[in-house]
Amino acid sequence: MMWNYKCDDNDCNIRDGVKAVVTGGCSKGLFLRLENGQEAFASFGGLVPGTEVLCTVLKKATERWRVLVAIDSALEREIVT
Repeated sequence: MMWNYKCDDNDCNIRDGVKAVVTGGCSKGLFLRLENGQEAFASFGGLVPGTEVLCTVLKKATERWRVLVAIDSALEREIVT
């Protein structure tokens, strides 16, 4: 089975599908908080903080780097007025 929507014991494996919320961004991409509390980075743009997304884990976190994810879809978009 390729998709696993649960991150047990606060650890996500490569190719796990996880929900996340955009917390900020920079010129290279977006910063996210995964559903298990881990910080992640995605090379993606155009979403404002607060947007809920579904993403796939590409690389696990190390001492130096956050979890690397690919954003698959935006579940809820924060409307800016």
